[in-house]
Amino acid sequence: MAGDGENLYVRNPAVTETTLDDDVFLVEPETGEVFYLNAITSGLWTLFSAPTSLSDAVAAYREAFPDEPAEKVAADVRGAAEDMLARALIVTFS
Repeated sequence: MAGDGENLYVRNPAVTETTLDDDVFLVEPETGEVFYLNAITSGLWTLFSAPTSLSDAVAAYREAFPDEPAEKVAADVRGAAEDMLARALIVTFS
């Protein structure tokens, strides 16, 4: 679980999700901007359906990809989550 003081993140409820074949796209309602979810961001979108910390997200990915270097997994997940946060696809849970 999240450590003391660690932020939890959830999907921005205003964002619309569209699935086309196996691809997932998100539409930001204020700008109408469309975002394609790759393998990492698609998994994060699923994780963030409930409040989740970045450390819990990293742990889930490390479990899913045990052969990948831990530092690379952590950097990829954190980078993708920060991008999603900057684009307001996810928000801080409060």
